[in-house]
Amino acid sequence: MIIVRSTAELGRALARSRELGKSIGYVPTMGALHDGHLALIQEAKRRDDVVVASIFVNPLQFGPNEDFESYPRDEETDLGLCEKVGADIAWLPTAEELFPPGFGLTVAVPRLSSVLCGQGRPTHFAGVTTEMSKILILLAPTAVYLGEKDFQQLVVMRAMVRDLGLPVEVRAVPTVREADGLALSSRNTYLSLAERPIAASLFRILTDLTTQLRTESGEVAAVLAAGRRQLIEAGVHRVEYLELVDSETLDPVPEATSGNRLVAAVRVGTTRLIDNVEV
Repeated sequence: MIIVRSTAELGRALARSRELGKSIGYVPTMGALHDGHLALIQEAKRRDDVVVASIFVNPLQFGPNEDFESYPRDEETDLGLCEKVGADIAWLPTAEELFPPGFGLTVAVPRLSSVLCGQGRPTHFAGVTTEMSKILILLAPTAVYLGEKDFQQLVVMRAMVRDLGLPVEVRAVPTVREADGLALSSRNTYLSLAERPIAASLFRILTDLTTQLRTESGEVAAVLAAGRRQLIEAGVHRVEYLELVDSETLDPVPEATSGNRLVAAVRVGTTRLIDNVEV
């Protein structure tokens, strides 16, 4: 595996592959890698000739008083895992190179970014799309691989790529979970031993609710209200949202139909967790 830290090095590392017309799969990460990230790399390895995995904690997607400084970082372990699952190139760009002094561009998808997670994190998705638009233009991969756990981000990214006309395919990879159903996330390390089973109840309750929504499709509001109560009773400290939405527009839907997504964001202690289940 080749390790590069600048766009110039990245260009040189990919030059021969581009000459030969090889496909390039790109996996963006913020490090603190877990099996969910590794599944993205493995899927890219299966489908593309060359796999580039980036490790970059993007400062633009963190709001005031969020966990940018404390976000887990372990470069040596992350690089070992990238190599283990077959990444060809690990790219570790710096914020100074991607966002040099005087950088003033913002790329945003306002409507999709202002709902759900965007209500409590109003600058988050603009930070993601500003970073990713620049990276996708610099890297020009064949495809970018994103996990379904961050479902709103996936929808926003698809819209950004479409609206900018970028020749990149956005490929979704199913959520990877612990044995108890908890969606893998770098922020799971923030959970205490007592909070861990509470966090795991999120997926169980979402799964039960989808069953109800299928059988009681006209009772969406009542099912969601009951679901919010169940989450609090399970020990969740706060339900930021629990909604049934259209999987492309993220608009709330009054009746469950095939392809809808049940999406949730909750607080367990100080840890913010998100998850979703297809209906």
